Amino acid sequence: MTSTPNDNVTSTTTEQQNEPTDDTREEWEIQRDTFKSKADAHYKTKNFREAIAAYTDAISVDDQSHILYSNRSAAYLSNNEKSKALRDAQKCVELKVDWHKGHNRLGSALFSLGRCNEARKAYLESLRLQPEGSNPVASKGLADVRAFEQRRVDRERRQREAVVMEGSACDDGDGVSVKEKKECAPMNVSSASPKDEEDDLLGDFFTSVDDNKLKEEKLKREEIPDVVEGDSSKIKKENADLGTAKDQINRLILTSNHQWKNLNPFYVLDISHTASEDEVARRYKALSLLLHPDKCKEERARDAFEEVRKANSQLSDESKRKHVCDLIKTAMKKGQKEFDQERKRKNGIGLKMEENLESFQRKKVMKVFADIELKRREIEQRKRKHEQREREQEDAEAEKLKKEHEFEMNWKSGNRLSNRMG
Repeated sequence: MTSTPNDNVTSTTTEQQNEPTDDTREEWEIQRDTFKSKADAHYKTKNFREAIAAYTDAISVDDQSHILYSNRSAAYLSNNEKSKALRDAQKCVELKVDWHKGHNRLGSALFSLGRCNEARKAYLESLRLQPEGSNPVASKGLADVRAFEQRRVDRERRQREAVVMEGSACDDGDGVSVKEKKECAPMNVSSASPKDEEDDLLGDFFTSVDDNKLKEEKLKREEIPDVVEGDSSKIKKENADLGTAKDQINRLILTSNHQWKNLNPFYVLDISHTASEDEVARRYKALSLLLHPDKCKEERARDAFEEVRKANSQLSDESKRKHVCDLIKTAMKKGQKEFDQERKRKNGIGLKMEENLESFQRKKVMKVFADIELKRREIEQRKRKHEQREREQEDAEAEKLKKEHEFEMNWKSGNRLSNRMG
């Protein structure tokens, strides 16, 4: 994905410094604008490396020009140096936070790295600063991000359904294999596959994990949901059914394998996947009244409430809710099939139908969410390795250019000295 210096993919013009009509510029301004003009010309002829070098010269003269960082970001992106394009876009926004084109530049760089969540935020901020009708770049960028996300959701759904149909691996009784538990430990993510598979997976990758730096701030801002008068009695009844805050903290945080069970948002809210939207909303309110840190002083209440908040957020999104429901239904059908096969194999001897059917289905549901989480972490690890290799390649290229420049300067210096001596 490339971008031109003026954030318009159909144009080859560049952002211009505000040059006075009468040349009253100081010497350093003239030097800066000369470098910039050279850079713009190189960019138009797609000589991106020379454009980067000239923009760098201009920045060395004026390191407070947001336009120069914006233009160099575009050149970096066109030269497929994505992480450097991102750094310059971030610097551009830092220098002029109210410039909508800087946020467009940031969105382009983030999108090129597959960071769709952040790219969407950048484009939305650009549209906030400059309305849609006069900001086609942000509108198109936002549409591209949403289309990419929808393709990812569709493909991910197909992959998850395929995982369900592949059947269960051996497990230790809770639906998650011992191998998966080891592979999914935070510091023991499985190694990357060959590059061709890695590139395909990276193309599909879309991060949906909450930003840890924002997690605490979000929790502080999260208010206890208002209870509508008509719902009051129903919520009181649900509170009685849910037990105490300590019971819920034990269920969500302290029980074995809770991190796997909590991957299913319906499990977190302790409600059936067939529940209506109103029932889900009431359950969220009831759990919030039990666990919100402002109401509950139990140890780990904050962690338990965060699990509830994330589950409710996921189920509040209609497309995500439907996807989770479809996933659970498919897994339950698979559990039913395996239960029927097992019952047939044993001729019903030793099987309590209701208990065992529920057990088969519960394990299947848990396992499919665990398989998905394994794949997500594996892809995230591959993405990090990919970005690390990209940074190393860029650093190596920069070091090479530096040495070539030093050699050239030394050679010129030596040649001038020889001429003077001659």
